[in-house]
Amino acid sequence: MNLTPQALSSYLEIPLEDLLDMENGKKNITLSILNQLCSLFRCSESYLLCRSDEFDPAAFALRSSSIEVDDLQGIAGMNRIYLNMKYLNNKMDD
Repeated sequence: MNLTPQALSSYLEIPLEDLLDMENGKKNITLSILNQLCSLFRCSESYLLCRSDEFDPAAFALRSSSIEVDDLQGIAGMNRIYLNMKYLNNKMDD
């Protein structure tokens, strides 16, 4: 998504230093942040934690040259809806 660390830390509502420490393994990621990242990037917790290779990339286009935090929250909300629908469809198939 070509997000800057600053944009991502703003979306997560955490200091930039905490985000960088999490990326470098110096700080543990919280469940809340893990859920926010999964929603934003439309992936499972297993994928984000490198326990699975299954990833279904989002196919959408943004028409803005800059992404605001509100935009990221909107994208994450739509992705949560998609992931919930995918989960329910899989359950119905079982």
